[in-house]
Amino acid sequence: MLTLTRKTEYAMIAVCHLAHAGHKVVSARDIADAHGVPLPLLMNVLKRLNRTGHVHSVRGAKGGYVLAVPPDQFTLDGLIEAVEGPVHLVRCTNPAKNARRCTLTRPCPLRASVRKVHDRLRDFLGAVTIADLAFDDRPDAGETPKVIA
Repeated sequence: MLTLTRKTEYAMIAVCHLAHAGHKVVSARDIADAHGVPLPLLMNVLKRLNRTGHVHSVRGAKGGYVLAVPPDQFTLDGLIEAVEGPVHLVRCTNPAKNARRCTLTRPCPLRASVRKVHDRLRDFLGAVTIADLAFDDRPDAGETPKVIA
């Protein structure tokens, strides 16, 4: 099963919260308290997003974080890459690991097909923005929309 890690989930929660806050500085503690997220892990995620330039940190008594990239220009692919590194569906789609050859079987009967799926996944993740996630107020079946601010 393909799932996102907790770090990525917490990063999504944090940036959606910051998107709703607009230009208002929000502390990591406020985000953690609002969503029941462990503060230490959330702080690590926010520090990483600060290093990659996706959020700005503000020091001081009224310090915290604010988005550095507009939500409509901040993609899910960019978020995942900032937190986890580049998305690779399988090992052979990672160009950094000399992925031209399959290390499991030769000849690989799936290489071309898996590459197509990988490329489509990356295209999809690159098309989904934080604005799409943060401001999609359509309820899931039977659920009431949740406001993140």
